[in-house]
Amino acid sequence: MATVQIHNQDKTPAPKGETPVPAKKATGSSPWTLFGKLFLLIFSAVSLWSLATPLMAFPDEPAHTIKAAAVVRGQITIEEGTSFGHGVHVRVPAYIANLHAQDCFKFRQDTAANCAPAIPSDANDEAIGVTSAGSYNPMYYWIVGLPSLLLTGQPALFAMRILSALLSAAFYAAGFTALAQLRQPRVPVLMASLAVTPMVLFLAAGINPNSLEVAATMAAFCGFVVTLDNAHRVRHVLPAVVTVIASTVVLANTRQVSLVWLLCALISGVLLFRGAEIKAAFRNRLVLTGAALTVPGVLLGIYWIYLMLHAPANSGVAPEGIANPQPGVSISRAFLTMVEKAPEFLQQYVGVMGWLDTPVPTAVVMLWSMVFGVAVLLPMLIRPFKTTLGAWAALAMLIFVPAILQASIWKSMGFVWQGRYNLPLVVVLLIAVGMTARRLHFPQSAGAQSVARVFLWSAVFCHLLAFAFVLRRYAVGTFGGGNWHAMINGVQWQPPLGWFLLTLMYLAVMVTAASGLFRFLFPGAVLVQLPRARSRRRDS
Repeated sequence: MATVQIHNQDKTPAPKGETPVPAKKATGSSPWTLFGKLFLLIFSAVSLWSLATPLMAFPDEPAHTIKAAAVVRGQITIEEGTSFGHGVHVRVPAYIANLHAQDCFKFRQDTAANCAPAIPSDANDEAIGVTSAGSYNPMYYWIVGLPSLLLTGQPALFAMRILSALLSAAFYAAGFTALAQLRQPRVPVLMASLAVTPMVLFLAAGINPNSLEVAATMAAFCGFVVTLDNAHRVRHVLPAVVTVIASTVVLANTRQVSLVWLLCALISGVLLFRGAEIKAAFRNRLVLTGAALTVPGVLLGIYWIYLMLHAPANSGVAPEGIANPQPGVSISRAFLTMVEKAPEFLQQYVGVMGWLDTPVPTAVVMLWSMVFGVAVLLPMLIRPFKTTLGAWAALAMLIFVPAILQASIWKSMGFVWQGRYNLPLVVVLLIAVGMTARRLHFPQSAGAQSVARVFLWSAVFCHLLAFAFVLRRYAVGTFGGGNWHAMINGVQWQPPLGWFLLTLMYLAVMVTAASGLFRFLFPGAVLVQLPRARSRRRDS
């Protein structure tokens, strides 16, 4: 098999077309300005998903919404006598306590979202709500629950969604901003962009800490590798250091398993660099100070886990309605079953929306299947082997770490694992592959630009198709497909602003994102080439 030789960046200049440049020169903006632009772009995309998806149509959204409303009202820990087999009982406004009635379309693809009853704005009397997220760390819920103290009814619920989207968008923007500070950023930024699948954007739009978990893991990994890449000039990448600090604290206080994803990201990051670079980074005062700043937050997250281990039994830690204890299954068999199922999660990485009942069209899955295939094969073509250790470690952790975690709870809860739980490791894998290949020659020829245009337009189309498909599923139901004409004259449910305007807005956001990525990969070139512009060049 042909291989590509990679030389250490400290001894060999960067390949032609991939010169080491500061982030400001590479992007035309300072890191803080770049962060602002990326945040607006990502937040716009995620917010459109928030509006396009019916309330309570995200996985376990009723349980997480009820939990958020309870936490912001001071119900943080699980009290004795409130925990039962079906979840934790909390006191919240009646319109929130009754949110489980909104998911009448769950697992029913032929049912439009208009089956859900209206959410009354005046039902603010205290009532008992049931949440299966009783044991989750309260940090995310306290933030997201704030709008419910000021608003009521649908406005409160959409505001909670938007606030959750804002948190995720901020960490995604921080991650991309950090990557732009690499000395050879093009391939890592490209792979990070491809890691943002329709499923990633969809999850970021709902009320569920899983979304923040994916975003914070991505940001932590990006900030960490940039810090190591600039081990001898850490002051020049201070935003990346800040990103690692914030992401670490947030991950420690998001979900119980989030610290595992953080550990996996750090292991993969360390294996991408030489020992000398790692030692130089951890001898730097800024890095040591940053590490010290994360300690209180990490300890707080660990303390919460300790509290939950001693909480009343049956505190509702399983996703809604899928716990199925299997005490007769051995741990080894459970582990091997999960390893065998690892490839089956690919579709969920790309897009199985709603309550895992709305898979995106096959064309969308095919595009990202190609991306994942390249991510697995590319490290095989790179030498020396030690430069690819981080990518191989990320792949191994994606396969085996979820298997270990699922096997450990198989007897008590059965098979409850979902592909979306692995998304933090999926993002780490794709970016690690980009880091492995970042010193390769990045062609700037007209042919390379043409290939990039075709691929980016295909990605825009697939993102748009996934968005429109989910809109159709809730506006008219899918009826097995083939009913797109019903979107014109048979709409039963309409999102805020209407499905057509939201689709146009989403197309504009995707084209803007693709254009920005293309300019980053090919400075001075544009994604959209008008025929008139080409003819003028020929005349000149």
